[in-house]
Amino acid sequence: MFTIDKSGEMSSVLHVDIPRLKGKSVDSLIREHGEKKNLMELHTLLENTDTRTLLAILKSKLGRNDSVSFWSYLLEGLSFGYSSRDILNKRFSCVQCMLEGLQKVELRYKLSYDIIIRLCQYIPTFPSDQLITILELCIDGIRMGDRKFVCWKDLLPDVLNVLSEREQVIKDGIQMDGYELRENIIRSLMTMPWPKEIATPIADMLKELKLTNSEVTVVLSKFGGMIQSLNPTELPALSFQLFSLCTTSTEVITLLLAFEKYFHRFYYKKLFADMQSNSTDYDSIDTYSDNELREAEETILHHLNYCTQFKFGETQMYSVLKNFSSVPDLILTPFMLSSIISLSSTNREPESQCSNTSVLLNFLRNVINNNQHEEEMAKYSVWCRDTLQRKQVNLDYILTVLIDQNKQGQDVITPGLVSMAFTLLKTKNNGPLNSLAMHFFTKFIRKRFIFGKGVVKKLAEWMILEQDQYQFGECLLMLSVADSFTLSECDKTIKYIMESFLWLPGDQSMRMMSFILPLLKLSAVVRDAFIEVLRKAIISCSQDIRTMAIYGFCMILKQLNSSNSVRTQLSASSFCTQHSISTFSLMSQAMVNRPNCSRNFDMLTLEIVGQLRNCLSSNITMKRVLYENLQRGVELNPKLVPHVLQFIDCHFRSFFRVSHDKKDIEDYCILFERSVRSTTAKADELEVQDNIGLLIQLVSHCLANFQQFESEYNVSEIVRLLRLAVTKVINKDTYFEEESDNPQYTKTALVEEHMNFLEGLISYSLLASQPHNCTIQYILPLFKAHCKVSEKYKSYASLSTKQSQKNHRTNKVDGSTIKNLAINGSVVKNSKNPNMANIWDLPIIEKLLRLLHEDNVRFATNDSTEPLRSNVVFVKYVLEVSAEKMEALRNEPEYKQLTHSRRTLKYLTDVTKILYERCIFRLRDMWSNFDKEVAALSCECFQQCLQSANAIYKKNFVEIYMKGFDFYAVNRNKQCPEVLHNIIDEFMEEDQSFDPSTLNRNSDDSNSYRDRILHALIQCLEVLYDNIMYEDRLSIVSYSWLFKFCQNYKVKSEHMSLVHKLLFTQRQKTHSGAFFDTIALQLCNIWGAISDELYKTKCPLHFTLKSLTVESAGSYFNYFCQAMLKQIDDVEHFIVKTNNINFKYRIITEDERDMCLSQLRSMERSICSQLLHISNALINVLNACIPLGSSTEQLLKLVMHHYVCLTNLAKHFLSSVQLSQVSLRSTKFEVLLRDIGKSLPKNIYGLITYIEANVIDKEQLHIKRSNTEIYRTKILRETKLLPKIVLHLETFSRFVIVLSKKTESRLAGFLHRGTVHDFRFRTDALKSSVERTLSHSSEISVDLSPDNISEEPTVSIQTKKNNKKQMNRNDGAKTDDEEKNESNCGHSNGEQTTNVKKGEKSLEVKTKLTKKAKSNCSNKVEKKSKRKLRSCESNGEFAIDDDMIGEQTKFSSRRRCQDNMEHNQLTGNEEDSEAQSSPTPENIEVLEHESNRDSVSQLYKNLTKINKKTKKRTHKEIDQIEPENRALLKKRRRCHSAKK
Repeated sequence: MFTIDKSGEMSSVLHVDIPRLKGKSVDSLIREHGEKKNLMELHTLLENTDTRTLLAILKSKLGRNDSVSFWSYLLEGLSFGYSSRDILNKRFSCVQCMLEGLQKVELRYKLSYDIIIRLCQYIPTFPSDQLITILELCIDGIRMGDRKFVCWKDLLPDVLNVLSEREQVIKDGIQMDGYELRENIIRSLMTMPWPKEIATPIADMLKELKLTNSEVTVVLSKFGGMIQSLNPTELPALSFQLFSLCTTSTEVITLLLAFEKYFHRFYYKKLFADMQSNSTDYDSIDTYSDNELREAEETILHHLNYCTQFKFGETQMYSVLKNFSSVPDLILTPFMLSSIISLSSTNREPESQCSNTSVLLNFLRNVINNNQHEEEMAKYSVWCRDTLQRKQVNLDYILTVLIDQNKQGQDVITPGLVSMAFTLLKTKNNGPLNSLAMHFFTKFIRKRFIFGKGVVKKLAEWMILEQDQYQFGECLLMLSVADSFTLSECDKTIKYIMESFLWLPGDQSMRMMSFILPLLKLSAVVRDAFIEVLRKAIISCSQDIRTMAIYGFCMILKQLNSSNSVRTQLSASSFCTQHSISTFSLMSQAMVNRPNCSRNFDMLTLEIVGQLRNCLSSNITMKRVLYENLQRGVELNPKLVPHVLQFIDCHFRSFFRVSHDKKDIEDYCILFERSVRSTTAKADELEVQDNIGLLIQLVSHCLANFQQFESEYNVSEIVRLLRLAVTKVINKDTYFEEESDNPQYTKTALVEEHMNFLEGLISYSLLASQPHNCTIQYILPLFKAHCKVSEKYKSYASLSTKQSQKNHRTNKVDGSTIKNLAINGSVVKNSKNPNMANIWDLPIIEKLLRLLHEDNVRFATNDSTEPLRSNVVFVKYVLEVSAEKMEALRNEPEYKQLTHSRRTLKYLTDVTKILYERCIFRLRDMWSNFDKEVAALSCECFQQCLQSANAIYKKNFVEIYMKGFDFYAVNRNKQCPEVLHNIIDEFMEEDQSFDPSTLNRNSDDSNSYRDRILHALIQCLEVLYDNIMYEDRLSIVSYSWLFKFCQNYKVKSEHMSLVHKLLFTQRQKTHSGAFFDTIALQLCNIWGAISDELYKTKCPLHFTLKSLTVESAGSYFNYFCQAMLKQIDDVEHFIVKTNNINFKYRIITEDERDMCLSQLRSMERSICSQLLHISNALINVLNACIPLGSSTEQLLKLVMHHYVCLTNLAKHFLSSVQLSQVSLRSTKFEVLLRDIGKSLPKNIYGLITYIEANVIDKEQLHIKRSNTEIYRTKILRETKLLPKIVLHLETFSRFVIVLSKKTESRLAGFLHRGTVHDFRFRTDALKSSVERTLSHSSEISVDLSPDNISEEPTVSIQTKKNNKKQMNRNDGAKTDDEEKNESNCGHSNGEQTTNVKKGEKSLEVKTKLTKKAKSNCSNKVEKKSKRKLRSCESNGEFAIDDDMIGEQTKFSSRRRCQDNMEHNQLTGNEEDSEAQSSPTPENIEVLEHESNRDSVSQLYKNLTKINKKTKKRTHKEIDQIEPENRALLKKRRRCHSAKK
């Protein structure tokens, strides 16, 4: 350690041998000359001063405040002017001394930095050998790893940059140029181990070295490994240097992945473990504290935004991040999400309103969507679960962590986080993403309520802007339920939404106002503002807006109670908020002090009811809304009963004419004409003013709850009217007969009112029933009267239908006749409907089912219920209505918000529980001892309940709904699916044991009811299976039962084939491996096989399904294709995923690549295995004789999609080969090609031949000319996908060939050789054309009659484009494949030569050939250099191929084989006569002779000449010649048969 000379003890040394110092020290003189800028004198002084003296002064100055200035003067003097070698050495000695001093003495960073900066100014003046020495000193300092000595980080870049510009440099005795030296130094720096203590200075140094992109990539990869061992406090400074070092967006992502790994390892892994567990491990000792990690993370995000804000835009970052869209586990982490959000424009510029165009937020939405898609795939496919090799990302945890971090004041990403949630919410038709955004806003506003007003305002704007999207209103509803106080403070936004109700459509307004309900209990301001808006709406000229006002007032009534009904009083001027009857109520509330606690409730209720009173004079639509919502309000808020009864009393009595004397019951009449009457203006128009049945049902509900309250209002008159109505109907004193002079449509409308009236009386009798009264006994007589009226209604409706069809006066908008029901002149209902809708609601349905099926009911005695339970017709009717009502729940309007209705869920669960326990459990007894149709209806009603619950309450289906009706744990019974299994087995055994010889009418009915039961129960299983998780025991049990069912029972109907769909779905959910190939084999047993050669394997006995029959084969095939398509889509997703992992492998650090590569290879093997199973299934199904039509089109699309998937896999391996050597055998891709490369295309070509041969039946060939277009369209429809399939097949082969060349493997040898099907020569057509030419002089025609076309076998043309040796066939020996294929033709070489000569001889005739419009054979001929002529004796046709290795496709149809045999015999008998030549007419185009060697090229030239002539002929001339061709062919056949 140097000591500082403070006492001047070294002054004697400093004055030695310097005579001209004039009594001053060297130190003072250097400072004096330096300050005065006397550089010449300073230089002379330093030159005369010995090195030892300068070093002593320098050592004494080190650490002092004036050391920097002295160092600056020293360097400036030694570097001034011409410097000798001694001066340079003296300066270099000083530099060495200073660097050694800095290494030994701990100085302040600023002091050492200033010293090095002064030195860097003179670095260019140093010779190369000295610079190399300085460079080595810096490198030694790096190796030391002393964080106190980091001056090299500023010195080394300048030294190295100067050396790189030198032309020649000698280092260690080796001469090189400066750039080479630079590369060697940088290479050594990158390979040497970097001490982690000086990681940040090293990054700072490398930033100044001007590294290339490849060098930066290596540096960042090395730093990515170092980051994992650093302290959190060191990360922020290092991140700043590294982000500044990045020059591309890929490098930024590399760093982010390294930081993400660090924070997940030390922070988030433990955090998520604590969130998933019920307890926290407080005994664990963490390496770093959570606060340090969080502070480091926030600082890194700040540096990321700062360093990249003006360097990289969103588009540049997206270009890299898009390669990770299918790897959600990599992107959806707290740190990566925060990083990407911080890079988005919405986070950098929150006020720019660019959230809609943020590319990065849209990218995050796609990643989240892919994560949701992977969760769904994992639920329904065990292969997907095994291939994913990880747990799915739980986004709820991720967003919860981000919200908690945001709550702590770390607002780096708050604007971007809110914008991302809005991006998710604005996604159309995507419920999971919308739901995720809603949950985020619910948690976010609850913890950061300061942002509540801004979020609510934005939601309101989007809700009004996007009226067809319901997620914004639903989000407001969830916010109002979860945080009502925060939302109630947004009074301006809420009033803005309310004001829009006055001009928006009524349905939209009713849907939007649902979020106001929870606020009415808390905020009187919101409630009064809402009332004011509804007052304006109820006097609107629009019916929709008035209906909305009625609905809104009823909503307010549901929420009123004694504590929230006090009206607001803002000031003296606004004492009365409404100019209505509410004036008195407000004054009473303000000034009258009574002890009645419900005074405010009564007054406000009367005020609202007064507004609704005018609606009683409106049309039926508004009254229906009023009745339904008042009834629901009474159920939810029983305090309304006295006020509602008083409100409705007068209107209700107006429908009855009765004497005031209670003893006089004869003067009683029901005024149906008040509800239905003809208009005075138009006699043929009917007005429906009211629905008395709905009114009676509303009054009945009110009366059922009226006894709970002590009210002074007298309801005895209402009760007397209802009892009189019931008595009159039972005693048949009420006649439901219409006057004969009324029009038919008037009778129909009145009968509808009579039916609703009787249904209302049944509701009254049911609701008023108590064990001590006998009203329950009135239900059966009322129902019998209802049955009579219903029969009458059906007869009237049928007559109305006939009359409307006769008059042809149908309204095309809603199918109603002009003489129809109308509301004030507008059509409201179709009178042609023979089934009138019932008015019963869910409470009535639930009570009726309890009454009919429960052993004991609390509102009736067993004696009174026995007649109802034994009446089969009534039980049927109740079940039919129940099923209709359960099904109608799925079609309810959106504004009713059934998804959030606990009341509806309760009634739905209760109804399902009754049906399950009282009908499904006792189904066998009901079938045998009661009625078969009732059993079928109970199953169908149970099915509708399950389907409605699954559609409406999907999230609560298992936890609330199923546990609400299936008490298997309490009752110690089997679970619901197992119970249904046993019931289905019983009915199937009975169905299979049925003897057809005992068939009669009763057995037909039994079979139809049994089919209905089985179909309904299987549909129930479909719903239940869909909600069973794969971890549940029932998933395995369900598959075992389905497989056993299909093995043991025959499916005799198409709708019962749904069991196959369930089998395929459960198989994919619970098992993996080969299964569908055996399923496809069985289709060949049902429909037959195209070729017996391809159909070599048989289905194993233990996989044979007895359920596959002729009746179920069609739907069986459709479900099979759906299952295959689902598997191919899953494989497509994982191929994209492998591409993303492949890109990840390129950019991650070296220590992670082995694990990434292992994951990649494992996924590739799994993909190839799955594609092998799919391909084997397709090979088998392609050999089946599938009926032409939609089934064929579905199969062709499936095959096309499969080859697209295979092509994408080949592309993936091509990209992988460029990065690393891929062993295709280890990835099973070679095994895949070996098994399907030839067999699958062979079956495809066989299917194409099958389709072409059967696209038109033989009977359809002799069709009329007017139907030609129809069959032409059919041909195009059946064959339009064939060229696309061949294209995709050849595209896959092309990529495999390229892959084979790059990997130097034999993959191309596993491929099938391509085949062209539509190119063929018909020699008999050519011969017929020659004969017609000779007989008709100048006319030339071709015998292309349907008979000839149908009897000619197809010869395929084989192509091989990539093999040049096989294309040059004229000058080489035949390959083994050629000899093998020629031997397969079954002809000797001599026979082939004979046939060639015969064909050429027949073509020597000088004629020209016409061209048929559809065949276009001559237009499909390719270049002559690629063709060679060949003949096969079996078909008498010329076939052209390239490599002589194709096989002739075979078809096993017996009828076609017979036609081919007849054609061959006929052709053989005609050869002699056709070989003779005839004189040539003068106007015939002369064809040149075709030699043996150039026969093909000469044939093409002749055909070209012929085609030029035939273009002038018309289709009409060809049609005139075709009958002559048919006659000639028939004549030849007769001659042939006579000879035979």
